[in-house]
Amino acid sequence: MKFSSLATALALAPAVASASRMLNETAMLNETASTLPEINDLMNIAFPMWEVNDKGERKKITECTVDACEWNPFYVTKRYDGLHPDFGGHPSDNDVKYAFFSSSPYAGQPYPGTPHHCPPDAPDNITAGECPKIATTSDYGPEGPGHVPPHIGLASLTWAVRDELFSMEEMFDYDNYECRVIPNVLFQMVRNYYPRIEGEKVDYPPPIVPEGGDFQYEFPSGRGLENQEPPYEPGPPHWCTEEMLASGHWDGVCPYIFEGPDAGKYRHPHIAYAALEVYLANMAMPDKCATTWLQNNPGFLDEDRVTTDTPFPVMTNDKDDAKSLKNWLGQPVLPWTYDSGDARDVEVMSAEATRALLDIAAPTTTVAPTTTTESSCALQPIPTNPDDFDEPHWETILELAFPTWATPANGCPRLDALGGTIVPEYTTFPVPEEGKFNPCYYTKAFAGLDPKLGGFPTPIDTKYQYEYAAPFQKQPGDGSTHHCTLDAVDIGACPKFQNDCGKDCASITEKGIGHIPPFVALAAIKNEYNSISCTADICSEWFDFETSGCNIQPPKLDELVIKYFGDGETIKFQPPILIDGKPSSTYYRLEYLGESPACDDGNCRGPHYCSKEVADEGVIWGDFCPYVHTGDNSGQYRHPHLALAALELWISNQCMPDKCAAQWLDSPNGQGYAADSTKSTAIVWAEMDNNALPWAQPMVPYKWPNSEDGIFPGHTMLYGDSDSKEAPAPYVTEFVNVNPDVAEPATDATATDDAPTYAPTYAPTKDDATGDAPATTKSEPSSAWLMPNTVAVVLAGLACIFMM
Repeated sequence: MKFSSLATALALAPAVASASRMLNETAMLNETASTLPEINDLMNIAFPMWEVNDKGERKKITECTVDACEWNPFYVTKRYDGLHPDFGGHPSDNDVKYAFFSSSPYAGQPYPGTPHHCPPDAPDNITAGECPKIATTSDYGPEGPGHVPPHIGLASLTWAVRDELFSMEEMFDYDNYECRVIPNVLFQMVRNYYPRIEGEKVDYPPPIVPEGGDFQYEFPSGRGLENQEPPYEPGPPHWCTEEMLASGHWDGVCPYIFEGPDAGKYRHPHIAYAALEVYLANMAMPDKCATTWLQNNPGFLDEDRVTTDTPFPVMTNDKDDAKSLKNWLGQPVLPWTYDSGDARDVEVMSAEATRALLDIAAPTTTVAPTTTTESSCALQPIPTNPDDFDEPHWETILELAFPTWATPANGCPRLDALGGTIVPEYTTFPVPEEGKFNPCYYTKAFAGLDPKLGGFPTPIDTKYQYEYAAPFQKQPGDGSTHHCTLDAVDIGACPKFQNDCGKDCASITEKGIGHIPPFVALAAIKNEYNSISCTADICSEWFDFETSGCNIQPPKLDELVIKYFGDGETIKFQPPILIDGKPSSTYYRLEYLGESPACDDGNCRGPHYCSKEVADEGVIWGDFCPYVHTGDNSGQYRHPHLALAALELWISNQCMPDKCAAQWLDSPNGQGYAADSTKSTAIVWAEMDNNALPWAQPMVPYKWPNSEDGIFPGHTMLYGDSDSKEAPAPYVTEFVNVNPDVAEPATDATATDDAPTYAPTYAPTKDDATGDAPATTKSEPSSAWLMPNTVAVVLAGLACIFMM
């Protein structure tokens, strides 16, 4: 039976009077209840309890199966949470998949599986207070809402049911979340009752006050260990000795209330939340969701399951049976003796994983009036990152346009050093998901290909107007900004279009602005948007869907670039880095340029982390080297042209939501993307020292093209039997046929497509290869997205091919 609303469901729900009463469809039809059952009744249904004597000891041990298992009703320690029920614990926050737990990983650091995030190399004697919980100032960053205490989730879900915020059908999606409330819906519930002021942390009230849900099973220890009876005063629910409290160590290891009238009655809010979730799911989908948590999560009893228990220090009663009440009542031994334990491959509810599940966009805002008349912005402000000089929150903006697969629980795989070995705690690679992109990005080898291979769209795909790509004629550097002869060796030494006025400079001629890196145009758009978004009609001035789709009109982008970076007949710019500790005029953090110690030998080429051996070879294009793949930023590099495309789409979606979708794959530029590798914009790759690894280094001695005996693309994959291919974009073909009889120039191989340094002059290369180049095809421009004052006016020996 399906329910169209919570009101209907609750009207048919049973008035649960005792813990032993089971829910079923007949009962729901025969009973009436206008309110939810008491939460302890729901916990006892979702987690049936065994019988205990007057001391709290288990009376009878019965076999535990998915359909008939009992839990500890005299609950006094979280030590065995996540283990088999016979140990007296309950499922952990990670087991019930509470969406906003923001768990720390099981990477061998102290306090894994808790909200406390210790450094990977933290000593075992670190206090939990030194390992912060994730408290964000914006919901739109990579860590989303951060840690939202489970009692807040419980209160929000309870009140949302009462207030009928969502129908049953809106709350559940079995195909994606089984018997759990959809995380995005739960997030909306939380923010309905606990709104955030953008840029500030949310101060959540404690569970014992009405504003925090008035949870009756907390029993806080504010009156001290010797006073375990009402009235209870504010404090943690753990009852520690004074000596333990004075030590400053984690009070979470102390027992819950174990004396007095409420002994053993403590219950975790996440267990209460899970019980309510089970109850609602059973009402909404009785044919799919059972009445107990174990029936809905049978894998919890699997013998080979990696458990989610958290290491405890040495306790006073460790010598006693781990399944005995006496063991459970132990206090921590002082001085504190703790072992973090080994890393485990456990899926946790990390902040980053949860953020990926949320379909949220930055809010609109109202600014101070610019005239005597009150006015508000028609467009949203760009989300900013207070931890990055209040620069745009690029991770958030990118995720909106290019949503990523789920990140592994511990984070992206990484090496312990450049050319080293994989870190044992970070060996899990993300699993491809349809319509999404790779969150752990190490190489541009798969750019322009099916996202399942791990790449993103190229600048050609996103229609970056200053790319001026070389055509695809099987030459080295095909589709890149380097225009090489067919027999070139050092791609980095091949010229870029009008990139001839020195370092960090491009010429402006009658042909238009020469090649500039995307971070320059990105900075110009950002600056202008922040300056005029509330005072000008950006939508009509920047966009014309008939000629430019969801991209900014080329003449307008020319205007902005010249406004912010024009210098006479040139465009001059700074690299996208911090200069004297402050952002440069083009600062873009996600380049991760030259991180120490990986780049300490002068071996890196812009954002490309080349080995010393590769760097010393001298003729290997830096772009063949992987992006950052050591340390905490491993896999986090993101191309500035993607940030530009995401920002353009974010703005155009506000202006033309019916034409410009929020996600790039659904937008006009994404239609038909990567449908055929032989018509893709991917670049023929070099041979690598290990063709099976995404962070492989180019082979030394250098060899091109790739042999295609691994994962990297070569001529066969990208061209088939053809000598050229049609990939829609403008191409500059000025140099492709040129084969001057000159010696190969010396080079330090520092030029890369994404780096802030570039080959200053054109010096064609030649090696022992011979043969005539195929004739260059020329045609008149027919692109709707290139205007006369840009590439379309390139004349005098410069051909533009437009193959749309």
